[in-house]
Amino acid sequence: MERAVPFKQTKLKRFLVKRRDGLIAAAILGPMIFWWLVVSGFPTLFGFILGFFEWIGIQGHPKFIGLGNYARFFEDPQYYSALWRSVWMGALVSGVTLLAGFGAALLMNMPLFGKGIYRSIWYIPAVTSTVATTQIFNILLDPTNGVINNFLKSIGRDPVIWQFSVGWSVFWIVMYSVWKGVGGAALIWLAGLQSVDESLYEAAEIDGAGRRQKLRYVTIPGLKPIATYIVITSLIGAIQIYEQVMFITGGGPYGKTEVLVFRIYRDAFWDFNLGMAGASSLIMAVIVFTATVLYYRRSTKADRSNTIPLKKGA
Repeated sequence: MERAVPFKQTKLKRFLVKRRDGLIAAAILGPMIFWWLVVSGFPTLFGFILGFFEWIGIQGHPKFIGLGNYARFFEDPQYYSALWRSVWMGALVSGVTLLAGFGAALLMNMPLFGKGIYRSIWYIPAVTSTVATTQIFNILLDPTNGVINNFLKSIGRDPVIWQFSVGWSVFWIVMYSVWKGVGGAALIWLAGLQSVDESLYEAAEIDGAGRRQKLRYVTIPGLKPIATYIVITSLIGAIQIYEQVMFITGGGPYGKTEVLVFRIYRDAFWDFNLGMAGASSLIMAVIVFTATVLYYRRSTKADRSNTIPLKKGA
């Protein structure tokens, strides 16, 4: 005689079998989501809330002032000047990185011996420590005994105090940022290049297209989806540059390379103006989100306009 299975146990077993995939996903993603909430989610939300309070000093008491910090942001030239520097320096870094990364991806995609080694070399800067590599830059740029100034002396040129020149300071920040990010951009471009259908190249070659024509009419249109992704992510990362400014110029000379993220760091951890730091963070988040949405809508507008709407009943 078979032993009867309790109804509750059978129902639970059916439920577990039915929801197995969801339970596995929850078990995998649950700890990751919890960690993100503790490390990033709740602190970010708390920082945004601080923007509506005046809180100077950790031992002080927060005072609700509404939009006072946001009004100060647009009244104080230090803040909107830092925002403007973040925008144009971020756009410059992003543009140069994308072009350099695309050129590097074209080289990586060539049928060369040992191309895996070349790809690894291009990506090394992306995984190196920013603190260590910026210190190497500082050794190169040392005004008294730097490598570059020693070279200038050897050819009869006067040494340059790079840290006192706004133009040179911006140049080295942009150069370091491009050197740091070109490897990651190149790998994404390379993935896009390898996803283009080879039959399109064969058809273009049969029609008599040369290398430039295939690049213009086959490669670039085929990279449009990946280009949208890489432009958005590169622009978001470039606008939030901080470590380069912190370790190469320290915001100098005279605050002329101070970007918004560096200003937020100064407010929060140097001046302990927590309310102003929270307000600046929220303003920057809104600007980055708005720019991302606008670019995405513009980049996909042509695809939507070329879509033929289906008639009802078709």
